[in-house]
Amino acid sequence: MSNSTSSPGQCEGLLGTRVLVATAYSVYSVSGTLANVLVIYLVCSFKKLKTTSNAFIVNGCVSDLLVCAFWMPQEAILISTGRLENPSYRVFMEGVFFLWMTVSLLSHSLIALNRFVLITKLPTVYHTVYQKRNTEWMIAMAWVLPLAFLLPWLFGQRPYDVIFPCPQLRLYVFWGHEVPVSSSYTAILSAVTVLSQTIILFHCYFRIFRKVQVSLKRVSVLNFQVVHNLPCSCPRKDKRLGLYVLIVCCVFTLTTEPFAWSVLYGLFQPLPSGIVVGSWLLLCLLFVLNPFIYTWKNEEFRRSFRAVVGGELWKSSANTADPVVQTISQNDP
Repeated sequence: MSNSTSSPGQCEGLLGTRVLVATAYSVYSVSGTLANVLVIYLVCSFKKLKTTSNAFIVNGCVSDLLVCAFWMPQEAILISTGRLENPSYRVFMEGVFFLWMTVSLLSHSLIALNRFVLITKLPTVYHTVYQKRNTEWMIAMAWVLPLAFLLPWLFGQRPYDVIFPCPQLRLYVFWGHEVPVSSSYTAILSAVTVLSQTIILFHCYFRIFRKVQVSLKRVSVLNFQVVHNLPCSCPRKDKRLGLYVLIVCCVFTLTTEPFAWSVLYGLFQPLPSGIVVGSWLLLCLLFVLNPFIYTWKNEEFRRSFRAVVGGELWKSSANTADPVVQTISQNDP
């Protein structure tokens, strides 16, 4: 790859962008680490939260935690100081970020498919599909598949030397004068992964919504509660259900679609730096929001959180499950 050159004016123009990205990484890192650690801790500490559904949520939180706790702080420091690490290490970090990001995206699909089977299929089908061994295999494949795509690319890299006159702004999935051309592989694969996950999410949630409307059940897509035998005239519940579905779909769409389409468009035409940086920061925001969109309306998560804050963790095992929690427990193997 040929060396890149930049004028002093271009270097000064990158200063504001570098400050913005470094600040965003710092804020994301702290808030995302705390949120993901909290969800993982609650699920591991409270027996009522140890369900098949929450296993997929924890899987996503683990990958998000790796991004927020390890990748983002390093990037914030490198962008702030302008240091350049070894090129081989840069390729390695690009690879592990792609792995963690893809696992996070796949976890969204696993959660949606789990709810789709739980709500739209018979209980016997759900128990058959989501046996403990099958669930473990699903989670394992969410890590193995991205790794299988990543290893051939990773081992096929060759050492290269690039001179950066300006402090580096590293957005791994984009390429240009800031990052190596080798990023095109992970860029295309990341965009395809985002688009495929979007299709799966919208299909599952649309089918869930239709099933609920026809069967007169009410389901919260954020806390995934199945409530039976509600009155037919529940317009507020209907509106609330639609709002929950909309929130989940909108959060995922708004944080991922700008990134995916800007990557694909960037294959053919250069994009303004503002669009590139904005779409990238929106994608990184997803790693912070994941724990909230699946737990903030879950009464059992909120009750467990209050128990931790109030120092009543020892009482959690003595709490009796409410009817909603019992319904979920009956559906989870």
